[in-house]
Amino acid sequence: MGGRMNIQQLRYVVATAEHGSMTAAAAALFVAQPALSRAVRQLERELDLTLFARDGRGIALTPAGETFVRRARAVLHSIATLRTTAAAAPSSAPLVIAASPTLQAALAIPILAGLREHGVTVHTRLLGGSGSPEVADLVATGRADLGLCDSAVTTDLVAVPIGRAEVRLYSPAATDLPDRVTLADLGRVPLVLPTAGSARRATLDAFFAECAITPEVAVETDERHAWLAAVTHGIASCLWHSVETPRIPLPGVVARGFDPPIHRELTALHRADDETPLPRHLLEVLRQVGGLLSG
Repeated sequence: MGGRMNIQQLRYVVATAEHGSMTAAAAALFVAQPALSRAVRQLERELDLTLFARDGRGIALTPAGETFVRRARAVLHSIATLRTTAAAAPSSAPLVIAASPTLQAALAIPILAGLREHGVTVHTRLLGGSGSPEVADLVATGRADLGLCDSAVTTDLVAVPIGRAEVRLYSPAATDLPDRVTLADLGRVPLVLPTAGSARRATLDAFFAECAITPEVAVETDERHAWLAAVTHGIASCLWHSVETPRIPLPGVVARGFDPPIHRELTALHRADDETPLPRHLLEVLRQVGGLLSG
């Protein structure tokens, strides 16, 4: 529900399929037709799918479009159910979501913001974990209702795929690198990394070792906001992944994707014996959206 797809785009696609043209869909939704058309075409580009084909004076769904619209309708139905459930939930009982500081900002907040834009307000408490194992423990012991992870974890919890995030290299603008970087390029630039001994650093060190890369460590910090600050001030580059593309370019910073692209698989964790409606309905929305993104 972040940079690659949003709920409004799903509404536009479903309405276009139901009304047979973007003009009729825009009129039914009380939006400008050019805005609806741009949103639908942008979604097609982002997902690399052709959803509609011209059919005489109107448009018709392609086979891929038929599958997408069926899934999109299910997502919109689940969001309506979640809206009703959230409205009925006691305001004194927050939904507790465990995630690393990285995923709190990169995943949890965009999810909640996307839901809020469409009338789903969830009283949420974000609980920090140093990595996926600690997040899983917080859920397993009942201290959190849901957990968000970006690395594999061995657990008896229900693990639901909810999409993936592209890993990019953020560097000072003066850094001499190609438009798309390779893993070998990581050894050519100073990096800001999590502190030695942390779970995040251990994961990155294992990744560097697997790729035969010896990183040049310029700054060590576990504070996420300091990573991009180090880049902005020209000190180092950093690896960054998020479901959202930054809406406002950072001054003096260039974001580069990898060739080939690198993604982190995202999962949500939940206790199988927890029948509480709110987390289960939110989990279903995340599962369905993840299915749309993965095709």
